[in-house]
Amino acid sequence: MRLSLVRMVFVTVAIMLVGAVAACAENYVSWAGGFHFEIPDDWEQIDYQTVDAFLISSQAGPDALYYDAVFAPSASIPFFVGNYLIVTIDTVGLLSQTQIDSVLAEMGAIFGQDVKYFPVADVMANMKSNSPSYDAEKKLATVVNDIVHQDRITKKLVLMTRFYEKGLATFYYYSPDSLFEQSKHVVSEIVQSFSTKDLEAAAGKTDVQVADIDPKELSGVSDNDDSIPVILYIIPTFIVITIAIMAARKKRGKTQ
Repeated sequence: MRLSLVRMVFVTVAIMLVGAVAACAENYVSWAGGFHFEIPDDWEQIDYQTVDAFLISSQAGPDALYYDAVFAPSASIPFFVGNYLIVTIDTVGLLSQTQIDSVLAEMGAIFGQDVKYFPVADVMANMKSNSPSYDAEKKLATVVNDIVHQDRITKKLVLMTRFYEKGLATFYYYSPDSLFEQSKHVVSEIVQSFSTKDLEAAAGKTDVQVADIDPKELSGVSDNDDSIPVILYIIPTFIVITIAIMAARKKRGKTQ
């Protein structure tokens, strides 16, 4: 009898803990993109003014300003010193499988390797640099880049592109090389929570905090700081996706 009571208490506590963890999760809703996803409870959305100041001070160029949202751990001050995530969207509309294949072929050509077809879980477990892969079930393309500064790998960039009804949502996840293995699951979980359903309900769950960094702090970042070279890699990465999208649009025009 006592054993049964102990088990009941244990189960009750376990359920309460699971519920508490679930309640911590927050949603980000992209009304422009028509989707939402969950962000970790210890992460937050970075306000646009702070991100714009960072991009401009890093001479990232005007194209880099066309992002949908940026997220980072709440403890990261400034946000770019650790892991952070940039989300972009391109509402080109629903792509056919032929068009998706065209985008994937373009990505493979850019990275110099054929796209391999693996479930995203397998890819995250055994990531190889510059080796694009595609999860056909989830319509998710993934590739990881090494970011090299002064002849050493300083950060990793995980690029994940989700094909969906309205077009493409692309996730750029930057992580210090020393933290990558223990933190790479974060971007995988975020992207796999991606959904286009029940935006209104998801919005009711959203309570995203924002950071506020003095732009003067950004001007004090020196050329020796790893954060500056990191942002410079956003431009070529944006170009990769832009080329792929242009290829898809071109293919789409021929089929119409």
